[in-house]
Amino acid sequence: MSENYEEVKSKNFKFGAPGDYLIGTFLEVTKTTSPDSYGKLSHIYRVKAKEGKFYGSTKNEKTKKWVMDTEQTVVGEGEDYTFFISNDKGVAIGKMKDIVHGQKFKILFEEAKPTTKGNDAKIIKVFAGKNADGTPLMDQVYLDSKKEGIDAFDDAPKTE
Repeated sequence: MSENYEEVKSKNFKFGAPGDYLIGTFLEVTKTTSPDSYGKLSHIYRVKAKEGKFYGSTKNEKTKKWVMDTEQTVVGEGEDYTFFISNDKGVAIGKMKDIVHGQKFKILFEEAKPTTKGNDAKIIKVFAGKNADGTPLMDQVYLDSKKEGIDAFDDAPKTE
């Protein structure tokens, strides 16, 4: 029997247009160690998705410019997504610091505001999942996996 290999592509949530959102469980945050093509460092957030929709972008090979997709990407429940927030977006990063590992939350691209620099500013809002008593709304599957010393959200196949 021959083996078949397919490229694994990461699922990145992108803030493409106002109304884009992602709801899920916050799993982890890391930081980039080298600047992107704009010379910026970022925070990288990993989320186990519940739902969401966003307009991604595709690089035009001829012009080498990114073009917004014409159709929204629909996020499937249980999919693992990452999203980046540039370090110069201190307000959004500050809001994400209030979300704890395993907490349910929503992130929303609310609006684009014109700036004097030419590119619109993306107004991003973060909504923390809360119980009626004000405590963080946690993902019980995530919490149980941590008690057992496993990561229930780790999709890597186990070897025997």
